[in-house]
Amino acid sequence: MFLGYANQWLVTPVIPLYVDAHGGSAFLAGLALLALSVPSVAVRPFVGKLADRWSATGVLASGLVLLVLGSGLLLIPLFAMVFAGNFVRGLGWAGLNTGGYTALAGAAPPQRRGEAAGYYTSATSAASILFPALGLLLLEMPGSYQSVFVLSAAAALVGLPFTFALGRAQAETPIARTTPTAKQVPATLLDRGVLISTALNLCSTLAMPSVMAFLPLYARSIGVANIGLFYVIAGITNIVVRPLLGKWSDDMGRGPAIAVGLAAQFIGLLFIVLADGLSLILGGAVFVALGSAMTSSTTTALAMDLANPSSRGQAMATYSISFQLGAGLGAIISGALADLVGLRGMYVGSLAITCIGLLLLASAWKLLPRPEDPRGTG
Repeated sequence: MFLGYANQWLVTPVIPLYVDAHGGSAFLAGLALLALSVPSVAVRPFVGKLADRWSATGVLASGLVLLVLGSGLLLIPLFAMVFAGNFVRGLGWAGLNTGGYTALAGAAPPQRRGEAAGYYTSATSAASILFPALGLLLLEMPGSYQSVFVLSAAAALVGLPFTFALGRAQAETPIARTTPTAKQVPATLLDRGVLISTALNLCSTLAMPSVMAFLPLYARSIGVANIGLFYVIAGITNIVVRPLLGKWSDDMGRGPAIAVGLAAQFIGLLFIVLADGLSLILGGAVFVALGSAMTSSTTTALAMDLANPSSRGQAMATYSISFQLGAGLGAIISGALADLVGLRGMYVGSLAITCIGLLLLASAWKLLPRPEDPRGTG
């Protein structure tokens, strides 16, 4: 998963620059990125069914292959290949994430799912922090764009042997040998059993674009310099604490852990709203990172708790859509709020979204499995 995410994050920040270098507009750059997001969301429920009826690691390997092919298409010196390559990479992104989450759900010990989700999301978060900077650094080299696309293809390609090893390891377990029949896989595309974990994670991820994308603009508007420190502190905090926080969620229960995560995110956003200098913004970085880490790790574990063992692929495909929707819709909501009520008002809107998550959690509290709940052993 780390290598698959490396493929994604090497290319993502480079695409707008590549489009601009070939005379395209910012709008075309947005369409190029949309060419990845649309197929990724649209096919994910079908890919989830495929993971159930065929193989989670097979879907994961197929996703890596498509990421390699998509990055290869970007090497063709035709402008149309930006859209074609991203479309293929979008299909691969759906396979990578659906297969990865399904393999995680099958491999994680039931009483340590939070901890397992913490390790898993630490790997993906580390890639999202390290590789955008590397991709931009490579642009300083001769043949820079080609270097980025070749390295991204190589990263996904190197991931394939690890995927095959994972497939062999999981084939030796009783869970992996249990292949559901067509009748056992629900007829609907989305798994309604994990909608609560999906919705809770969506409430957290919807608020993130206001921080990750718009914070530099906000800092400039209030006269704060050195805002890059925010991303360094948030990134380090995110990677280091995820496994620990995931383990805590196993001990304290999913409901309390998600409540702590959303509350920490709320405090971090409040610090940013009240900031008139760098110190409060950096304090916000710590709390936002803690909140995001706790919420995503715990909702991942909750989705595994609630998933029907015979349709884990479909369940985890449904859950993983929350990340893609949160990033896309969150960026649109944040941009609209910034235009309507200003940048500080945009963060007030992010506070409101986080509060909705807390209210949703309170309404579903009695439905959540407890640490000793037998549903957590499925």
